Amino acid sequence: MGFLSRLFCRPAAQQVQDQAVLIYLDGQGLPDEVYADCDLMTLEDKLEQALRSGNLGVVDGNEVGPGEVTIFLYGADAEAMVRGIEPVLREYPLCRGARVVVRRGSPGSEQREFLVAD
Repeated sequence: MGFLSRLFCRPAAQQVQDQAVLIYLDGQGLPDEVYADCDLMTLEDKLEQALRSGNLGVVDGNEVGPGEVTIFLYGADAEAMVRGIEPVLREYPLCRGARVVVRRGSPGSEQREFLVAD
């Protein structure tokens, strides 16, 4: 591969990021100690580590609203991403009761939802 190709061409794994996992966190209804002890940055780091360890995708930021926080994950296989992050969702207290949308394609594609158990 030439010098310019290395500069301007992305690896194929990074080009196909059209499936998504959207995590909707409860921004108000969890016990006060959860909000005191847990933070969004730590959760995103844990999710990123889980995705990176399996080369599954990326955490692409968040959106903070008045009562809800959304974390955006993108990769080539949404179901594989969910399997990879499932331990984080189950173990990190900020994820209690979170709604998770698993979308198999661009917006408007087939999707399923589930709630993280309390």
